[in-house]
Amino acid sequence: MHILLLHNNVRGTRSVLLRAALSVVMIFLGCWSALGIASARGNTLLPNSLEIPGWQMANKPYRYSPQNLYKYINGEADFYISYGFVSLVGANYSSGSESSDSITIDIYDMGEKLNAFGVFQSKRGRESSSLKIGAASFGADGYVVFYKDRYYVEILSFVEGEQRKTEHVIMARKVAEKIQGGISPPYELSYLSEFGRIEGSERYVKGGILGHAFLDRGLICDYRIEDDVVSAFVAFFRSSGDAVSSFDEHKDFLRRSGKKCIPLNGFGEYGFVSQEPYHKNILVVQEGSFVVGVYDLLKAQKGIELLKDILKRIKTAN
Repeated sequence: MHILLLHNNVRGTRSVLLRAALSVVMIFLGCWSALGIASARGNTLLPNSLEIPGWQMANKPYRYSPQNLYKYINGEADFYISYGFVSLVGANYSSGSESSDSITIDIYDMGEKLNAFGVFQSKRGRESSSLKIGAASFGADGYVVFYKDRYYVEILSFVEGEQRKTEHVIMARKVAEKIQGGISPPYELSYLSEFGRIEGSERYVKGGILGHAFLDRGLICDYRIEDDVVSAFVAFFRSSGDAVSSFDEHKDFLRRSGKKCIPLNGFGEYGFVSQEPYHKNILVVQEGSFVVGVYDLLKAQKGIELLKDILKRIKTAN
C-alpha cells in the first residue's frame, strides 16, 4: 500500500510539473507571437524601396522595446517609457553606394493616441508651422515630426543636393498613409474649453502637473482672459476616490506652504480657492474621476467662467 501511494504521488507530481511546464511554454509562445505581430505591423509602416524611387533600405529594419530602448536613445528612453512606449521600428535609407545622402525613419508605437499626442506636443515649438501630415506635424530643414493614431514618427534627412531636400517629406506622407485610423485629435482634448484658448498650447503631462506627484497625469492648456494669460489643467484618475485623495493632498500641500484654502461652493463635488506657490491664485475642483484647476490668476474671480466651461464639457463627454 505504501509503495502504491508513493507511486500515485509521484505520478501526480509529474502531472503537475508537466502542466506547469506547458503553461510556461504557452505563455512564451504567446508573448513571442504578440511580439511577432507587433514587429510585422511595424514593418508594414515603413516604406519599401519600390515606393520611393532613388532610395533603398540600407539594412534590415531595427526594433527596440522598453527593455532596450536606452541603447538607441539613452538620454530620452525614460521619457518615452513614461508616456507608455510599446515599441520602436525604424530603418535607414540610402540613395546609392556613391552617395552619402541618407534618411532615417523612426516609428514609435505609444500604445494610445493620447500618449502619441503627448510626446508630439512636448517636441513641438509654439511657432512651428504644420506640414499637414497625420493628425499634426511640424518640420524644419531635413526634419519631420508627426503623430497619427497611437504612433509618433520622426524622420531625419542628411541630403546634400537641393534636388532631394524635400524627399523626407514625401516619405513622411507615405508612412502617414500606411497608419490606419483617422486624423482626429485625442477625444480627451474635448474637455478643454475653447474660451480664449491659445492654439497649440495644449499638452498632455505625465509625472506631475505643477510638479505635484498627486496630480500625476492630465492635460494643460493656456488661455487669454482679457489682458492676462492663465493656464488650466484637467487631471485624470482611475476613480472618484482617487480624485478626492488627490484633491485633499493638494489642500494639505498648500496649507503646509502657509496658504489658506477657501471653500469654492457650487462647482463640482469639492472646490477651493488658494494661492499656488509660483503660480498666483488658483481654483481647484474635484468632479467625478477628474480634478480641474485654473491657475496663474491675478484675480481668482477671472477664472470662474473658464472653470465652469471645462466642468460642463467634462460632464457632457462622460
